Amino acid sequence: MRINLLDIEGAIMFNRRIIVFLAAFVLLIGTLWWNWHNPAGLALQVSQNVISSSRYTQALDGTWDRFSSLRQAWTTESERSQGKTNQSILTAGRPMTLPSSEMFSIGAKRFRVPAEWSSRTMLLTLNGVQGHVSVYLNGTTSPDKIGDFEGSGGADVVEIPPKAFRYGEDNILIVALSSSIQQRTMFLGSSWPELGRITGDVNLEAVVETTLTEPQLKVTWNNATAQVAVTTELWHHDFTPEGPWTVYGVISDGSAGVAEQTITVQPKNNADHQAVNLLFTVPNARRWTPQSPFLYQLHLTVTNNRGDIDDLAIPLGLRTIAFSSGKWLLNDQALAIKGEALTPDEEYKIRHTGQLASWLKGEQRKGINLIYFIGQYPDELWLKTADQAGMGIWAELPVAGVPSSRLAKPEDAVRISAEKMIHPSLWAWTVGKGLDSDSTAQTYLQQAAAKVQPDLAFVIRAMPSSVTGLPDAQSLVVQGNTIQGSWGEVKAESLSLPSPVWAKEPIVSGFWTFLMIFITWMNIRSVTWRYKELGAAKPRRRLRNAWLWNGLLVLAREGLIGGLITSVLYRIPTNFSPWFVHLWPGIESLQEQSPWLIWGLVSMLGILMRLLQVGVAAPHLPNAPHVLGVLYWLERRYYFAVLVALGWAALSWGIPVYVPLLGYLLFSCLLFPLRVHDIHRIGGRYLPFLLVPGIFVGFILVWGAFHYADGIYLWHLLKNWDFRSLSFKFSL
Repeated sequence: MRINLLDIEGAIMFNRRIIVFLAAFVLLIGTLWWNWHNPAGLALQVSQNVISSSRYTQALDGTWDRFSSLRQAWTTESERSQGKTNQSILTAGRPMTLPSSEMFSIGAKRFRVPAEWSSRTMLLTLNGVQGHVSVYLNGTTSPDKIGDFEGSGGADVVEIPPKAFRYGEDNILIVALSSSIQQRTMFLGSSWPELGRITGDVNLEAVVETTLTEPQLKVTWNNATAQVAVTTELWHHDFTPEGPWTVYGVISDGSAGVAEQTITVQPKNNADHQAVNLLFTVPNARRWTPQSPFLYQLHLTVTNNRGDIDDLAIPLGLRTIAFSSGKWLLNDQALAIKGEALTPDEEYKIRHTGQLASWLKGEQRKGINLIYFIGQYPDELWLKTADQAGMGIWAELPVAGVPSSRLAKPEDAVRISAEKMIHPSLWAWTVGKGLDSDSTAQTYLQQAAAKVQPDLAFVIRAMPSSVTGLPDAQSLVVQGNTIQGSWGEVKAESLSLPSPVWAKEPIVSGFWTFLMIFITWMNIRSVTWRYKELGAAKPRRRLRNAWLWNGLLVLAREGLIGGLITSVLYRIPTNFSPWFVHLWPGIESLQEQSPWLIWGLVSMLGILMRLLQVGVAAPHLPNAPHVLGVLYWLERRYYFAVLVALGWAALSWGIPVYVPLLGYLLFSCLLFPLRVHDIHRIGGRYLPFLLVPGIFVGFILVWGAFHYADGIYLWHLLKNWDFRSLSFKFSL
């Protein structure tokens, strides 16, 4: 049997190049991971709405440590609790501050619990959690998990038995966050990046066996007399309930009590929660108004025959709010709305300074009487400050751009609205934005509108023609940076939020275009390899030069494709309107990274995919030529790439980014028959060349099968696309 030395040499050369490319690809991935950039967050000011004098409270705000895994967090914090602080740069984690606008996956904090707390149940309260949460105490195994819930932006409470703590030594609290339900369910939503936020305070409270939950209220009026219905619950913890309980409530105007009530609650078998309803009559009640934001004080106390006591003190504003005949009615008086909308980033900056009261007063001097919170719930600090300042608040449920099949149950989506109804400044809710017009979406909007408190519900339509199931006066359309109606208007100051850009792209595209022109010209001047010459034992010098220029053209073309994909990535408008912000956090996360690393990684992936495609097909060709020879021989059908490079360079002059991409696809389709003819002419079959692209297309189809609901949602949007202006019919 004869052994072709050139084939052996070519195979060795090919394998060597594969190793080089793979090593470069791995190096790029490692460099990107090592230099992965997460935007630094802002420390946020917070406040509690309810105050208790009988609960032992320890604030867990402040400095936490951020880690990449549960194991790393537990190992490092355990070592530090033992005085070992010599962790390496890979295991030490890094400090962060909570509450904060910073996104993270694993946060840990060490703290100590006084021994006198050992006779009480502990309540861990996490406010403003955005994401799915798993909470661990003194370990990371299943028995150490003390809580698991979907953070909705409100107050989430985890009950912890006293035996779970270490008294007199360090306790290690670990909070694991993953993507929020809003991120996962929205159009083309994904669980990546698996990060979340805690924008409110974190507190540990030691409580007696029965405590009061934060109350809800409803106010009705009979002339100047206010009927205040307060609903709360008795929460019985791990101890044996010792009833009956006496619940006493009093409403004070700051100097004396103006209404009070006492009731006795008898124990019920196997009842962890017992509802308590109190009705107060306040004669000559003072109404809360923007001009005179008077606040009463509600004080609730529960005691039993053993002397255990729990109490809550809450500011209370008495007012009515309604929407009738296209007008807002505050205390039965028409109110013209002039509002300003805050994006999450703007809200973070203001709350970071802690100057909320002065900022609200400044807005009131401008004639603003309402603040609209886009994309997240207002923190208790905002609501408390707005209560005192006489400013109205318009909040949103986290339901934006969700395909109908993934809409939450209305009772789950509006759960937090009742919790915040205690605040007189909370005037209205947006129950959905950019939803479909089908019956499922309409049913959700109608049910959510009926459940929110207060009963002022609006929806922002994706298209003027969208059907919401709500009255037209409550179905709003974004007009530029404004939503408006006969009731007034709300404006967002900034039309759009700037996205990261590839600052050096014009220079890169210009240089790459010049390089493509030069390499393509050198290929044209070089001799053309004929198929039978691919296995030549001693190729002539001119053929070796042609081999060199063919190879450089392959690398340059893959670099061009990588550059175009990177350019598209940095042009995706994740914040195309202040009313629709942070739509795709995964894309935003990529846009924060170095475009040079993204470009290199995508280009190297393209090279490896091309080598794999040709490597699979080469053994099926006549005489089984080595892969690099076939790869370079095929490249002569890609001279059109120089025209695509010119399109890339023209992007800086205003050419749309889709032009060079469509040009590449068009030329590839037009020249596809020639590529097939080349393979058939030498006696081969083109089918093996379709194997790798077919697998790639198959993955896309499988991914699409799991996102069929997104396709339906997109189709309904495209039906309203104005192709004459290549823009949506509504202005963003």
